[in-house]
Amino acid sequence: MLLAAVICLLIGFGFAADARGKWINSAGLLFDVSGVIQLHISGLFEDILRHFGDEEKFPYGPPSNITRKIIDNPDVPVRMWLRNNLFFEATTAFYLLLAGFVFQLIGTWV
Repeated sequence: MLLAAVICLLIGFGFAADARGKWINSAGLLFDVSGVIQLHISGLFEDILRHFGDEEKFPYGPPSNITRKIIDNPDVPVRMWLRNNLFFEATTAFYLLLAGFVFQLIGTWV
């Protein structure tokens, strides 16, 4: 992904005079996706979860503002399933990022 971003950047600055903005914009999108993937690979998101899961630092669980965001309500199972999958599932986040990237890239070139 990073290599593709650098190639788009080189094409944008060096060879493509008529579509320079599109190539540079495409490079920016590729750098964005590469950055998010690198944050996931480096473990930033797991570190955040590990920080708030520390029993010694937070003996009664995460702070209340975070707890309110992650508690399920059994009275509305469909809404809770949607909320959990849309907001707390890493796989969903990855697919949303990928879809956003694809749509932005299509929008750049259309």
